[in-house]
Amino acid sequence: MLCKRLPLFLALLFLLGGFLFAVPNQFPESPAFPALGKGLIGGLTSGLSREQSVQALQKNGFLGYRELQSDLIKSPVRWGGFAYELTCKFNASDELELCLIQGEAGWQDFFYEDIVRPQWQTLRGRVDQAYGKPAHRIDFPDYFSVPFNDMGGLVTDRWELPDRTLMLTVQTYSQQDCCTRQVLDFSCCTLLIQPK
Repeated sequence: MLCKRLPLFLALLFLLGGFLFAVPNQFPESPAFPALGKGLIGGLTSGLSREQSVQALQKNGFLGYRELQSDLIKSPVRWGGFAYELTCKFNASDELELCLIQGEAGWQDFFYEDIVRPQWQTLRGRVDQAYGKPAHRIDFPDYFSVPFNDMGGLVTDRWELPDRTLMLTVQTYSQQDCCTRQVLDFSCCTLLIQPK
């Protein structure tokens, strides 16, 4: 009887081991910022419709999708091992108005220095590599120097290019946790891409 159940037991153990010792998902690196005149990011250009934006992102190596609740176009971005989210906003005429790349947001004490700073440095390095040093630049700010609950955050870098303005920011804000209902203080970095 034991001999008959042994193969079944081994098969179950193998499957269970596969789940317990699985390698984390390794998403590929997202494409870099395009050269001037080649679009904002991922083939996006000012004035594209939502549908055209999804198609452009997917054609250029990004996973573009339409978020049903907000009607925004979003795409995950991975640079330097960090996860970001690209959000595209459209005007009332269904034309692309601006793009925002946001790093992960977190509330733990260590999160600001351990996660936000390296994500911010990665974004800064990517934009520097594509477009050079900005006209305006400050060092990574101390947590308490960032205006709290300011939608714009603290602008650390500003690139004025012929076809767009880019602003790298650090934000701190409060938000109610969905599970515990506690109000927590969060931090993150963002990169605003505003077509001219």
